[in-house]
Amino acid sequence: MNDQTYSCCVDSREYTFTPDEIRELNQQELAEYEAKTQMTPAEKRALRKWVASGHSVNEHPGSKYVCLAGVCPPPDFLSVYRMDREFKQALKGKTRKEKDAYLKEYFGYTEETEEEKERHRAQELTPDLARKYIHKLERECYYLWEFLYQTDLSRKAQDYVNAHEDSEIPFEW
Repeated sequence: MNDQTYSCCVDSREYTFTPDEIRELNQQELAEYEAKTQMTPAEKRALRKWVASGHSVNEHPGSKYVCLAGVCPPPDFLSVYRMDREFKQALKGKTRKEKDAYLKEYFGYTEETEEEKERHRAQELTPDLARKYIHKLERECYYLWEFLYQTDLSRKAQDYVNAHEDSEIPFEW
């Protein structure tokens, strides 16, 4: 946050924080954070270095292993630091292929089946007019299912099927 200023409204006047004030606020925040949070000496050094570089303890540097965009609430520095250390330890001594496999398994990533790949290829080759029509049909089906759910007709239909499952089907498939 070098040479940056932050503005806020105080008594309907605009006030601009100077870099020195920001540094002082970050140091106060660090002291309060250290008083209430248990840390190892290495974590404390890393956090102090982060704050000394102009950041708040509540900011994070981003993770080497995980995309944190849109995470709510956003994690603080120490949470990301600890998470990255755990990943680093778990990946220690593994080959690139083993690291990829570990991370995919950790995050629940699964490879596409051949059937899924074929479906995606077919979707890419589908003309725009046909895609629009398919999308329209999908939306209509969605609204129909939503109506059945909200009116409880799906449960009633299932109850009817269950009650008559031994009955003869009135038509041939």
